[in-house]
Amino acid sequence: MKGKIARIILIVLATLLLVSVVACKTNEPLPIPEEFADDYVISPKGRIKANTYLRSGEQSELAFSKWIQAYSEEYPDVVVKPEIIQWSDFGLRIASGDIGDVFYGCESNVYDYAITHRAAMPLDSYIDRLGIDVQQVFTGLYDLGCANGYLFMVPSDLCPAVYYTNVSMLEEEGISMPDLNWTYDDFKDICRRVQKTEADGSYSQIGLSLDGSFEQYVPWFTGFGGHWVDKVNKKVMLSSDEKVLEGLSEIVALIQQGYLKVPGLTGEVGAKFANISTPANYAFQMGTYISRITYKQAFDELGLKMNVTCIPKMPTRVIYGGCTGFFVYSKTKNPDAAATFALYLLKDDGQRAFNSSYGGGVPTTKACYNDDYWRFPFSEEEFNYDAFICYPEAFVGNWPNVYVPTEVATPLYEFASKWLTNHFSNRVDYKDTIRETEKKCNELWAKLYNEGNA
Repeated sequence: MKGKIARIILIVLATLLLVSVVACKTNEPLPIPEEFADDYVISPKGRIKANTYLRSGEQSELAFSKWIQAYSEEYPDVVVKPEIIQWSDFGLRIASGDIGDVFYGCESNVYDYAITHRAAMPLDSYIDRLGIDVQQVFTGLYDLGCANGYLFMVPSDLCPAVYYTNVSMLEEEGISMPDLNWTYDDFKDICRRVQKTEADGSYSQIGLSLDGSFEQYVPWFTGFGGHWVDKVNKKVMLSSDEKVLEGLSEIVALIQQGYLKVPGLTGEVGAKFANISTPANYAFQMGTYISRITYKQAFDELGLKMNVTCIPKMPTRVIYGGCTGFFVYSKTKNPDAAATFALYLLKDDGQRAFNSSYGGGVPTTKACYNDDYWRFPFSEEEFNYDAFICYPEAFVGNWPNVYVPTEVATPLYEFASKWLTNHFSNRVDYKDTIRETEKKCNELWAKLYNEGNA
């Protein structure tokens, strides 16, 4: 939870720094891929500077180094100079033009870096000329690196969400560990069976705990067949799409039934969840691959068995998550070397190099999914690694500014933090908050579009 909050703060901080230095509107044309002459030969050579952020401390630096080493073996005429940058410095470095040739980012940066600030180079022409088979990268993940239909960020690793499961609780209640085919009805049945209520009406055991962030609500945004955003017509549809509203209403119902706890609940409803404080009190919580060791330590300290399963199938299958990756600076003086270096991550050898240490993640190419190099440190018997790679065709991005400009995403983050607390404290009905948020987002998006910034 603390890591997630920190990442949100860092993303917002980096964006604000970039906006404060670079004017929101630029006279530069929207970026499009370079059209190579028929006889043009890509010739990577010379020196480039590439930087990263130590998301996982020294282990991230190890993953970065392995990628550079593997690339250098295939492209010996290129020298890659590595650099470590603090996340809060990226905005200023981009604005000053001192970001290097290849730089780190995540899916929530794509629109801002590529479209708003024209800081990233589209890579589609290089993909075609290098013969890279993008079909080996699942569409949902590949799309996270795209803006306006072009690829700007090469995903380095996949970060899908799963349900970290209190196996000990399930066993105590005579419930089998859910397999990868379980459904939303199965999920609610387990919530009903594990629920325990004390004499005063408070819960001592429930089904699911969420951290109250926007991304953890994403499965309900789209899982009932709705589409919360229309990128073509530039509209947010939290309320106007009835299926989105149905999914959000289902979250409210889960809380009312005592199946789900979110932070900030007060009053009578909040009192019922007052004793739900650790993983010992709930069957499921959402988490990602990079948090597996932290979760395991927490379960071990409580003397509990842990495993993972995928998000249950709602009427529409949804697997949400994010990814990190690398951009090529739009003003690089060595585009051939920079582009081949970044795109090396779409090759199996690049994936094996980057994701074979603790600093990496789940591989992005299909051929690597069954490899052993990323399935550590737990045995297959105690940890279901397949939960991270099942149903990749259902993968959707989790951050709102993957789909909308940052200015439009801000009300969505605010919405996630208040819609349920306001509702259950009887301040504002959740449907009114949903309608208000949609209206505000669409007014902001229309303004940006009219100014040529969206």
